[in-house]
Amino acid sequence: MTREEFVAQLERGAAQAPSLPVTSTLLRWTAEQLKRGEPAWWKAMSKAWEKRRFVAWSDAWGLYLTALHFEALNDANCPLVPYFPSCGGTAEADPSPGLARFLAAPPPSFHENLRTRHRRTFVAARAPLWIAPAQLFFQRKRGLPFYLVEVNAGAGLNMAADAIRPQKGFDSELIAARIGLDPEPLDMSDIGHRRWLTAGVWPDNLAAIGELDRAIDAVQERSKSEATFLQLAACPPEKAAAFVAKNIPADDPDVGLLLFNMGTTVRMSDEEYAAYAQGIAGVLKAWGDRGLWVEVENVRGETFSTTYQLRVNRLVGGVPRSLVMASFDLGTAKHAYSEASETFLAVQ
Repeated sequence: MTREEFVAQLERGAAQAPSLPVTSTLLRWTAEQLKRGEPAWWKAMSKAWEKRRFVAWSDAWGLYLTALHFEALNDANCPLVPYFPSCGGTAEADPSPGLARFLAAPPPSFHENLRTRHRRTFVAARAPLWIAPAQLFFQRKRGLPFYLVEVNAGAGLNMAADAIRPQKGFDSELIAARIGLDPEPLDMSDIGHRRWLTAGVWPDNLAAIGELDRAIDAVQERSKSEATFLQLAACPPEKAAAFVAKNIPADDPDVGLLLFNMGTTVRMSDEEYAAYAQGIAGVLKAWGDRGLWVEVENVRGETFSTTYQLRVNRLVGGVPRSLVMASFDLGTAKHAYSEASETFLAVQ
């Protein structure tokens, strides 16, 4: 990550957050400082990132803001607290002085988080997108129970979208198990893990933080009566196919598999994605007509993409097939739905 690349991405991120004054100001101030030269804090950040490679245009600055937000959530004396509405601060004040003070002497945990951790987000409107293909493929056309597996699941909240907010017509009882794979699974009973998930929401987006809190509370309440409601395992994305092949048997003809990823493959290079897709294709082959792979990802190869595609992948007659079921442009609020989706998911 060069300074010039980071500046361009910071400015693009700021332009997309006009309704969030604190977030956009933090990004613009950081970009302006970097355009003037190479401050000491940038040298420390660069060192923390020297063994990391960011593919998605929003990955680096998203992690930067998450790490800032996490420190404010963890430390009442953090210079950013008075400016972050999530911490009781005011969005009307210019957060630049607080950011300058923080970056002048950040705690070691800030750079450690930049070096090792991954931002995980819960977006209430995006979380249920796996349900429509599941409903068409397993419920309406096959009446088949299925294992639900998410790659890069974080705390597993996306997998619980139907429990957080019941989805009309969807039979949740068909889900045989909810299995989340993540390099560092987040345990919502751990306050530090919960704060890290909260930190992935921008500090002045109180509506989104409220949605996240309600989702966490709903899952924790469900887990009181159903200890295995969500099952999380440590597993990086590149090993997800091997994990599924080893741990989820495909030989029962009366159960299926839905594997999905959201905002995951956008972080992979073309070579990494090709290897990942090949592994998942091997998994689908083992499950035959009972396997479905759902992707909710930005358009690959589209610079500064703000468009999400809901892509469904399956075997048809033993041959891999793929269809963009829907697309959503967050920049223009335009969306599209493929009328061929029901036929694609129904054919056996």
